[in-house]
Amino acid sequence: MFKDWLSNLHFWSWQTIIVSAAITLPLGITTGKEYAELEWPQDIAVTLAWVVFGINLMGTIIKRRERHLYVAIWFYIATWVTVAMLHIVNSVELPVSLFKSYSFYAGMTDALVQWWYGHNAVAFFLTTLLGMMYYFLPKISGRPVFSYRLSIIHFWALIFLYIWAGPHHLLYSSLPEWAQTPVRCFSIMLIAPGRGAAC
Repeated sequence: MFKDWLSNLHFWSWQTIIVSAAITLPLGITTGKEYAELEWPQDIAVTLAWVVFGINLMGTIIKRRERHLYVAIWFYIATWVTVAMLHIVNSVELPVSLFKSYSFYAGMTDALVQWWYGHNAVAFFLTTLLGMMYYFLPKISGRPVFSYRLSIIHFWALIFLYIWAGPHHLLYSSLPEWAQTPVRCFSIMLIAPGRGAAC
């Protein structure tokens, strides 16, 4: 790793956030948003922990000895960038006290942003597992990736398509039809990168 002390800071930051969530959530100190229940001070802590992780990740990539940037690392970078963007946009809140805040967004906009976040936050954590697959499967099997070109197509198709599919959780709701139609299309097109990963 780039810096061991950053790894330790990142690890203990997450432990602190998890303990604070384990205390506040049962007490009802929550925003009430699925997958984004933490209140604004905890959201700031999550953002700072994620920045520490990103600095350590990028520093490790920069100081690597291997010139080639494996596809697995692309997935890690995409996870870091996308989850940061999703968390920051969805966590824009108006604090009214230390333990209470309200979403900056209202009504259907809040639901749209929430499911854009909720669907993709889970997806991009799973993206890290796909990145690991591109490293560990060839290592364990002793055989190279079937097609480097296919892995690149899989990566870019997944990144481009998945980010727009989240609002399919709002189909047949008050989300306007013009917004529901492309969401359906992107969700169906996700079959292609799914097959690319299977190859």
